[in-house]
Amino acid sequence: MTVNLAYKPFFQVERRKYRFRILNGAVSRFFKLTLSDGSPFFQIANDGNLLPNPVLLTETDEMGIAERYDIVIDFSRYAVGQKVWMVNLTEHEDGRGPKQDLTLNEALAGQSSDPCVGKFLEFDIVRDPAQPDVSQVPAVLIPNPDLTNVPVAAERVFEFNRGAGQTTNDPVTTFFGPWGIATDGGETLAADFGRISAGPRFGTREIWTLKNGGGGWDHPIHIHFEEGQILARDGSAANVPAAERGRKDVYRLHPGGTVTITMQFRDFGGMFMEHCHNTVHEDNAMLLRWEIDDSGPPFLRPLPTPIPRPQGVTFEDPTEILPTAFR
Repeated sequence: MTVNLAYKPFFQVERRKYRFRILNGAVSRFFKLTLSDGSPFFQIANDGNLLPNPVLLTETDEMGIAERYDIVIDFSRYAVGQKVWMVNLTEHEDGRGPKQDLTLNEALAGQSSDPCVGKFLEFDIVRDPAQPDVSQVPAVLIPNPDLTNVPVAAERVFEFNRGAGQTTNDPVTTFFGPWGIATDGGETLAADFGRISAGPRFGTREIWTLKNGGGGWDHPIHIHFEEGQILARDGSAANVPAAERGRKDVYRLHPGGTVTITMQFRDFGGMFMEHCHNTVHEDNAMLLRWEIDDSGPPFLRPLPTPIPRPQGVTFEDPTEILPTAFR
């Protein structure tokens, strides 16, 4: 495993607080992070936003592909000359998803067959800071926007499955990837960027349920452009961990699980994407096109599809609009 393209990296730190922004850039791997001595740290952000409040942790939640965590580690608890490591607890045996999360002692024992389990980033405490560290982690960060008074214009369900029923718009071959998405109870479809699967109206709020169709696979779902708030996991708000209670754009779907989110489409219209960020699934057509309709009443103007060719880009009418796309 590498960190910023470095194998077995080390980082010299002073006895003060550091903020780290961590991106899971793996192809299919999840991570659960902790420190080698079990010391606590704060998580202050998830994906693109600060959390409403910092969360004190000794280990993170499982981190899906493309998720981003901001954490604050206070190295003042260590003496100059000490070392501490960041440790991965999540064990894989294939690309389906995590096999299990190990305890810290198990991960440090070096008995796992997964070479990415255990220590992977060394922190060397080398000096005291030149000036006293007076930085603090505030008890309150950025509150979530209150959407309770914004009416829900529509609810949609997207189910991520293996076994797509239609091909992409490839003019040469009828091959289609094994991965697809079913919208609002319809057929599981592989990517076709001429197809519009959802068309929420500008300024409205919707509730989307992301569903894992099963098969033992994990799917980290990335919704481009718009950020959402998680309302429930597996049907219950109690299942949403504190570190997921901010605005997000990547949502981990464990096998058979559901995540219900709400979004308000606030900024401007356009054409966007929703897809699984397991790169193997993404590269095999587990994507769909959705767009924000800002055309004004009656809100029925789909955007033309850009078609790149060697001579340049041309624009064509959508090849398909799903029945529930525009409501």
